[in-house]
Amino acid sequence: MIYLAAVVFAWVLAGFVPDYEVLARDTGQTRDLPFAYFVGWFGIALTLMVIPLWVLRAVQSRQRAWTTALVAFPLLVEAWVLGLLTANVVVSF
Repeated sequence: MIYLAAVVFAWVLAGFVPDYEVLARDTGQTRDLPFAYFVGWFGIALTLMVIPLWVLRAVQSRQRAWTTALVAFPLLVEAWVLGLLTANVVVSF
């Protein structure tokens, strides 16, 4: 159930990735923004692929799986922020 909530959160967060363009409005340098989009979306997708593997490993080793699934939320936010920072660097150069 927690992983399902993380998937919904990732879907909403992925919708905010195109908002990186706000950083480039003043400068007009939007040609390198696809790299920032890639960083953001790749991080979100990678998180959604890795977390189930970690949960399965936790279940196999008889540990609590719900605490492992909670790790998805900070990783998703981190992926979005990393894309935002990449957009900031790309636009500033």
